[in-house]
Amino acid sequence: MTMNLNGVGRDVSALFTSPDWGTIPDWLAAIGTISAVVVALRLAHRDAERLKEERCEAKEDRDEAAKERALFREQQEAEAEERKRRLAAKVTLVVKPFHEGAEKFIRWTVHNGGDEPISMVSVVRRPPPRNGSQEKPDVELSHTWPSIEAHGERTKVTQVYGALKMREGEVQFIDGAGQRWQRMEFGSLRMVGPDDPDRIGMVMLER
Repeated sequence: MTMNLNGVGRDVSALFTSPDWGTIPDWLAAIGTISAVVVALRLAHRDAERLKEERCEAKEDRDEAAKERALFREQQEAEAEERKRRLAAKVTLVVKPFHEGAEKFIRWTVHNGGDEPISMVSVVRRPPPRNGSQEKPDVELSHTWPSIEAHGERTKVTQVYGALKMREGEVQFIDGAGQRWQRMEFGSLRMVGPDDPDRIGMVMLER
């Protein structure tokens, strides 16, 4: 079989000189455009990854700062709570029932051993429940003082009418931070909130 080399050469030459392939400057321009797009995409991807990392780092920093602030608040609250409890623990109540002839009395002694005054001080009697009754008897407010200075003491004698039976005596007072406390005669101590059923409202019996 005889191959026409001249014909093949013409065909190859026609392929590379065909207007469908464009000119060399067109090819160079196209390659430059594609390269610019590739570089732009790579830079955009890099910037997006960097922005993502920066956002993650910023979020971690915010979370860490929030944790530190929360921990600091907890420490401050715990220290304040412990301080209030130490102060309140220095308030004591001594209740001494006694007789003088046929009459019955109770001597109430409240001592504030803390370094700050206490206010709205109330000593109360809580009679035991009546036989067979589930209702709590009314609390008997025995005496109040507007305040007791640091390391101060107040004593009051009140007369008892009727039976001397009573549950453990108690004193309620407000510390320097505005928290109300209930100190029982035999030592137990707790905070009483505004809605606490045992909270005693202040009724001034002495000014």
